[in-house]
Amino acid sequence: MPAAAAPLPRIRHRLPSLALFLAALTTCALGAPLATLTAAELTHGPIVGRPGADSMRIWIRTDEPTDFVVRYDRSPELTADSPTATGRTTADRDGTGWVDLTGLKPAKTYFYAIEIDGRRQVLPAFADAEKKGNDRLPRFRTWPSADTFAHPELNPEGRFNTVIGVGVCNHIGGAAKSAVYRNLRERHRDELDLFIMNGDYLYELGRKRMPAREIDTDAARADYRAYLDGLPDMARFFAGTPMLFQFDDHEIGPEQATAEVGFRVTEKLRNAYTNPLLRDLTLRAWEDYCGWARPPRPEGSHRPIVFGKNATLRAGDPVLVDGDADFSALTPENTSTLHVHMASENGGVYAVEEVLDPHRLRLRPAPEHDETGASYSIGTHHYYDLRLGNTHLFVLDTRSERSLYDYQKVKSPDQRVLGPAQVRWLLDGVQKSDADFLVIVSPVPWTVWHNASHVKGRALANAESDKEDGLIGALAEREPLLDAFDALKKPVVILSGDLHSGYGVEITGNVWEFLISPIASSLHPFESGGSPPLGGWFDSNGRRVKIKWASAYPLAYAEEFRAQGRRHGYVYGLLKVNNVLPVGVDSDGHTLWQARDTPSLQVEVRDAESDEVVYAETISPLDAE
Repeated sequence: MPAAAAPLPRIRHRLPSLALFLAALTTCALGAPLATLTAAELTHGPIVGRPGADSMRIWIRTDEPTDFVVRYDRSPELTADSPTATGRTTADRDGTGWVDLTGLKPAKTYFYAIEIDGRRQVLPAFADAEKKGNDRLPRFRTWPSADTFAHPELNPEGRFNTVIGVGVCNHIGGAAKSAVYRNLRERHRDELDLFIMNGDYLYELGRKRMPAREIDTDAARADYRAYLDGLPDMARFFAGTPMLFQFDDHEIGPEQATAEVGFRVTEKLRNAYTNPLLRDLTLRAWEDYCGWARPPRPEGSHRPIVFGKNATLRAGDPVLVDGDADFSALTPENTSTLHVHMASENGGVYAVEEVLDPHRLRLRPAPEHDETGASYSIGTHHYYDLRLGNTHLFVLDTRSERSLYDYQKVKSPDQRVLGPAQVRWLLDGVQKSDADFLVIVSPVPWTVWHNASHVKGRALANAESDKEDGLIGALAEREPLLDAFDALKKPVVILSGDLHSGYGVEITGNVWEFLISPIASSLHPFESGGSPPLGGWFDSNGRRVKIKWASAYPLAYAEEFRAQGRRHGYVYGLLKVNNVLPVGVDSDGHTLWQARDTPSLQVEVRDAESDEVVYAETISPLDAE
């Protein structure tokens, strides 16, 4: 695996081409600064995201902060007359930046290139393809609009078909050996409207070898660079498929207790590479490399994460004072918990009870020690929704609002995965949506367990496991939500992840869960999911559900499985919303699309190596109960 790219250098040593070098010398003789000898270069990307019918966002990283140009057109023969858009990479975002291409035509393919100082960049992930004359330029396709396939008689509502891909648990070792991204790019790129990386896009690489007290935002950024360096097939796929990312535990580090008010950091946690107080430090890196691709979050629900380094705290006094801060933008609606970071004597999780003035906050609980110059951060909300035709996606944040898991509290309202603000938003959103299909994108499971049997090497009883990632361990949140989904009398599909096993679960006649995992990582045994059946009824912590498909193995065969080095079980999913079908062409040669009387949602689970369908389910509003 290639080493992670170095941080942005202050001094450049690379020599330009001979022609450029000679031209620069001539210019320098006339008094130009020597810095004109060199220019910034592309190191990572491009990646496309935040798609729309008339827009697309392009992300890149460069080795120095710079302005860059995206030149794009409907033809791969880009010219001086092709449209352009200008963006900038910045040092405070690790040399990353993005630009929005606007005014595009719906459901059309666009080719594009990155230019810096008038020079077209050789895209790192496309170097081999360029040598072979294949895919010289990356390309993307915009989403359809309501007018794209409309017909006054055949399709008056302008419906269209949609294909959404999903993958989770993307370990660099497995992905580097697998054909998964080559299959996705070569066989499905032209049909995918969106691909969702639903958690565990990466696993801690450099960070896994560091104690938590030494981990900072730059350490997290290095992991993202290493993934883009080490997986060229994935990087090529990202350059042409609109991406949507949501984080799980491995992107940010901690599993539990990020919002457990009163939680105090221990010396053991200061030395572990996972720690609840890493949340905001690592999310800042995730925003640079992944968060840019999402659509805008709900108005009033978010703001930039607040970071401070100069807090004054007094033992027994609940007031935090920071003369360098401005807390005016904090509201109860956009604020999660406050973390005093792990190096501080008062390291722990606090609730922000009141903004007293721009420099003072009232916290709960009160600090235990007198301290000055304490480092801290104040979290915000990371959930959002987006609409694609008659499919409405609700993307959940299942990590940064959660409490510390305790099996004795599975029915307690104090045990949380989503948090009250997110639950209210989700309930309000699904009840108001007029979409035919609701898709809940959840990085953690809802109906199967995720205990530590694979870590302990034996089947754990639910009561003895100190680990549970999913909503099966937070019934006060799960049960009202599932009942509300079922009451909608329309198809609700939960896409989940985190557990390295696959499950298709019919929760009710209207509500389904599809845990399509892993895309490229070690498979977990049945026991880690609470030993659900390969097919049949399962007691999901008091709720009877139907397992339609499962992919795992018995824990007793774990050693044999690992010794073989097999990639059995690598899967990704395709959601195909079927709204229209072609019925002919008009006098101008354009395809005529007939709207179906009833749409359907087809879920396909495909083997990442062979691309064969290993499980499929078709869900129709006709089946609603």
